[in-house]
Amino acid sequence: MKKNYQKGSYTVEAAVIMSLTFFVLASLIICTFYLHDRVVMQGAACEAAAAGSNFATADDGSKAALAVKKQMTAGRLLGSRDLQGSTAAGSREATAAWNAVYPVPGFVMKYLTKNSLSIHQTWTCKIPDPSDTIRKIRGAGELLTGGDK
Repeated sequence: MKKNYQKGSYTVEAAVIMSLTFFVLASLIICTFYLHDRVVMQGAACEAAAAGSNFATADDGSKAALAVKKQMTAGRLLGSRDLQGSTAAGSREATAAWNAVYPVPGFVMKYLTKNSLSIHQTWTCKIPDPSDTIRKIRGAGELLTGGDK
């Protein structure tokens, strides 16, 4: 009577490959969520700074940037915590800055990054001076036409 033995190497190899595949896919999902939050925060900073630069007075610009800040961050981040944003609109430029902490699971990351990654995004928009722009356009027109109207 001949006994039929099968090798167990396929089972061991499958267990190793599947566990590695699981950790690689989980890492990719975590990295994707982190990048998503960075992009959303950069877009929110851009929108807030642009809204702050669209008004003639700094006070109106600050109010508009604050309103955009509240709209842009409501439920759009996937994993970031402790979101803090600041907006400032002056006479020459409007600036928006965002800070958040993205928690990263795992005991290895505890030693590398203290279980979190910080996200800091800023955006600055220059506030154009319409009268200066019109003056420059008229001056260029006079140069091109030789002063004739």
